[in-house]
Amino acid sequence: MTSQRNSFRMIVELDKKSVDEVNRRLKALGTVGAGRAMKNGFRRWSSIARKTVAASAPMGRMTGTETIRGQVRPNVHLKFNVATKIKGYSKGLVVWAAIGIKEVRGSFLTPHWYLRWVEYGHLLKRKATMIERNMIEARGGNGGKGAKMTVGKVVGKFFFTRAIPRVTPLVVPMLSDAIDKEIARG
Repeated sequence: MTSQRNSFRMIVELDKKSVDEVNRRLKALGTVGAGRAMKNGFRRWSSIARKTVAASAPMGRMTGTETIRGQVRPNVHLKFNVATKIKGYSKGLVVWAAIGIKEVRGSFLTPHWYLRWVEYGHLLKRKATMIERNMIEARGGNGGKGAKMTVGKVVGKFFFTRAIPRVTPLVVPMLSDAIDKEIARG
């Protein structure tokens, strides 16, 4: 899984033998037929992968809004914002389908901004009191006004990470089915 900003994409790696077999069958179809077969196969796979990720995503609170750092923001859920992007067959190559979270840049209307916290977990911190700052300085740390104290840890849910092994074995059979349908189509 990789991250671009806070929006995630699921990456599934296939073995070379499977990719070579799919490419061999696609080249026999021609460019137009191969493109249709790839898009249809990836569309079916990404639909199942999206449902798998959404089913394993944590729900959170059911309120319409939530207050974060003193600001009232819409309470959006990861479960309802799983999206897919499909790039079809191009120039004799098996291309990709991405699973991620919808993102509206610069806004809090989509949950992309807190996905990393939920997936991998995070520390809960608060501003250190004067006594705690003195203790930090005595231990050789920086006890300035910006000193923070860790007061807890939220364990990650790893729902994206756990979804990958569930959907990986489905990619090649779904692509093969799409190629077979394209061959039958003529």
